[in-house]
Amino acid sequence: MAKQDLGAARAANSLNFFKCHEANWMLQRTLAYMNVNAAELGECLYVATKINEKDAESWPREWSRLAEKVYMQGEESLLQEDKISARNSFLRASNYYRAAQYGCIPDHKDYDMLLERSVDAFEKASKLYDPVVKKVSIEFEGTSLPGYFWRADNSDKKRPTLFVAGGNDDTIEEDFMIIAQAAINRGYNFFTFSYPGHRNAVHTDNKQVKRYDYEVPFKKAFDVLEEQVGVDERIALAGFSGGGYVAPRVAIYEDRVKVLIANNPMIDYARVADALLGPLVRGIPSSLLSFVVNKKLEKKPLMKAYMEYGLYTAGYQDYSLVEWLKSNEAQQEWAKFNIVDKLDQITVPTLSLVGSGEGEEMIKQTKEFHSKISSGIKEMKMFTLEKDGSHDHCMLDNHSRMHQEIFTWLNSVFDIRS
Repeated sequence: MAKQDLGAARAANSLNFFKCHEANWMLQRTLAYMNVNAAELGECLYVATKINEKDAESWPREWSRLAEKVYMQGEESLLQEDKISARNSFLRASNYYRAAQYGCIPDHKDYDMLLERSVDAFEKASKLYDPVVKKVSIEFEGTSLPGYFWRADNSDKKRPTLFVAGGNDDTIEEDFMIIAQAAINRGYNFFTFSYPGHRNAVHTDNKQVKRYDYEVPFKKAFDVLEEQVGVDERIALAGFSGGGYVAPRVAIYEDRVKVLIANNPMIDYARVADALLGPLVRGIPSSLLSFVVNKKLEKKPLMKAYMEYGLYTAGYQDYSLVEWLKSNEAQQEWAKFNIVDKLDQITVPTLSLVGSGEGEEMIKQTKEFHSKISSGIKEMKMFTLEKDGSHDHCMLDNHSRMHQEIFTWLNSVFDIRS
């Protein structure tokens, strides 16, 4: 298994600005959106030189300062009626505010504000596209879960749609940056929403925490998607990161999923959690576990923020990580996030993707998923640095190569040309 802080999901090879692997990985993650004008090298590297990785306030402070400056540059471009420069500035500001918020534990004084500013910046950018990116709401359990729909052009022509289920710790604005432009450029509509347990959803309503039966909220989302202009039955559901559990789960129950893309498949969350947390807790005597884990996390504020965010979005914000690990009730609930015995019910064309640097457990679950589904059309692709220039989680290190694989396969399944 790759030797890294979390044992899975983040490739060991990364930038080396910081001692903490999570900080290096998050810097690389923020830079990854240069290909859609949502980051710039000089801005990001400058911030990296200003950050003290052991100071919990340093990461959010420096990223938010950059975000604010770039946001104001966008406002200046709007006044000059330079819509393209304004749009790019707002996109970068949204990305940088998101990066800042990632470094905040959920009860940080700026946690909510930074997410709201990231959303605000993105929505300013979204109005400067042609067609504009439409904001949608999915009414569910007394709240309105936010989402976006972007159609390929301003005609009423029916087109296939890529429906994206994002990951555990991203935002729907980041999901847009990952693949929306690639879909539009190839003649696909794009749709996403923040499902329970997803960052925007829990911010909207803190009762909308993770749940294993994602087919329930997704039914409402599919209802909204079907109402959009230019949408037909050709709907491909793509799950990224934590969405690699969500999308396959939904495909088992939802007939409107015509094609499934899992990047990468997660069929058993308990095994994933063990792979993620094992390097942090394994080998520590039970009597010392809380003390040692807290000491480790205090030295790595970004990892601490990630762990506390995970507890918050799972509905365990009053638990410490060790308390969650020792709670029989919490572990029994976590064990419900398991579709191993239902994989044969997936029959739609399916593409499974994984990076060779994601860790042994991620690769193992991808292979198991691919072998057990009943799809007549199915393909598995493992990305390597040697062949693809990519080996990281969700192809973070080479989105263009990921797009190429996804849409070449998807065009073939739908029998269309971009």
